[in-house]
Amino acid sequence: MKRFYTRFAQGVAIVSLLAACGGTAPSAPPANNKTGSNEAGSSDAPVAKTNTLTAIKADAVSLDPAAGYWANAPMLTLQTNSPVEKEKQGPAVSVQAVYDDTSIAMRFEWADASETLLKGAWTWDGTTFTKGGEEDRVQLFWPIGNNPEFSSKGCSGACHNMDPDKEKWWMGSEDADLRYDLWHWKSARTNPAGQADDQWVGALKDPADVESSRYGDEKASGGYKDNVNEVGDGPAFMHSSNLEAQIIMAGEETAIDPTKLTNGMIVPGVLVSPAVGSRGDVNANGKWENGKWVVVLMRSLDTSHDDDVSLIPPKPYPFGLAVTDNGGGMSHTVAPDVLTLEWQ
Repeated sequence: MKRFYTRFAQGVAIVSLLAACGGTAPSAPPANNKTGSNEAGSSDAPVAKTNTLTAIKADAVSLDPAAGYWANAPMLTLQTNSPVEKEKQGPAVSVQAVYDDTSIAMRFEWADASETLLKGAWTWDGTTFTKGGEEDRVQLFWPIGNNPEFSSKGCSGACHNMDPDKEKWWMGSEDADLRYDLWHWKSARTNPAGQADDQWVGALKDPADVESSRYGDEKASGGYKDNVNEVGDGPAFMHSSNLEAQIIMAGEETAIDPTKLTNGMIVPGVLVSPAVGSRGDVNANGKWENGKWVVVLMRSLDTSHDDDVSLIPPKPYPFGLAVTDNGGGMSHTVAPDVLTLEWQ
């Protein structure tokens, strides 16, 4: 799904989470080995059932990765693998979940040698700009409503036209009534705004366009946008006060000033602001430290938006999981089995 992921890296499309499409990789370590944590409570958490994420009840959940309730939440640790190169392993990701009367919080932890924040950044060579750079990501994929095929097959139930030519692959549904909710945390484009990108996947709008099954949730304003000039050969803005900044939040930008450019200078490739509306339903708090990411996502159990999955205890919910290390396209790695969220 190269085109699918390339588009999603631009923030318009959806990461497919090709968990079952990649198949179960051989010689993967047991799914529930615990990994250590420097955050309070998590290293002592009980081990989860195989491929089952058990959410425990708390008085009130938050985005705090060190909240005391994490010590009691079962930890599901999943080995991720490349969906294309079966022998290639990604990081093991430890996942926990806690909920209260209105919201769910999910905590993710995985090893990553570097913090990557330069999605689509511009580098000045003294004469011209070149563009490059990626980001780190976590992706969760949920069927909206009952979907027996996804419950039994995982993300392979949403994969279509598995032609040898990956340009023809597409992710979505052949039935307009079957849709999927995607929570996509992005280290450069959404985490600085305290959010994950909330999108959905459905039927192809245009049969000739494999990317037309992917849609952004409704928003009134905000969200990230490319920092590019009208010609397309460089950034339109730079940080108004910190020329070494890796992130430009809305309101911190000023028009690019060629007199302030130095050889090798990097200008962020996106302008970041919180999305207002359904696109901003998933709140986030991600921190990279000591060679690992710890990310907490939090969302209302029921957003009342029809482009979101409603998570109503005690009903179990299947989902897919993927992570990306400094990349886009097929560089993600996936948990290769059908995962289930249950409630305690």
